[in-house]
Amino acid sequence: VFAEVFRLLKPGGVFIVSFSNRMFYEKAISAWREGTGYSRVQFVVQYFQSVEGFTEPEVIRKLPAANDEENSPVGWIMKLFGLFSGSDPFYAVIAYRNFKPIHDN
Repeated sequence: VFAEVFRLLKPGGVFIVSFSNRMFYEKAISAWREGTGYSRVQFVVQYFQSVEGFTEPEVIRKLPAANDEENSPVGWIMKLFGLFSGSDPFYAVIAYRNFKPIHDN
């Protein structure tokens, strides 16, 4: 799947794989079911690294705030704008189709 996405992307195109800790247990492979948030991120990073031509993957982790953070003014604003939905962690692994820039001489 990652090789096919790479083939379809234009140079500089972005591929984002995002997930939380929720899943359809019966449909997930055992490595995903039995893994942690960290191991799932590493799993996706390995898929990106298995296809030559993607940039080094970037990882975004948004973990649930502690109760005192949710009640803070910043936590309240984040919740208001949907930047923090509550108890589910959010992960995203991002890479680009690498390209060599053309320099005018």
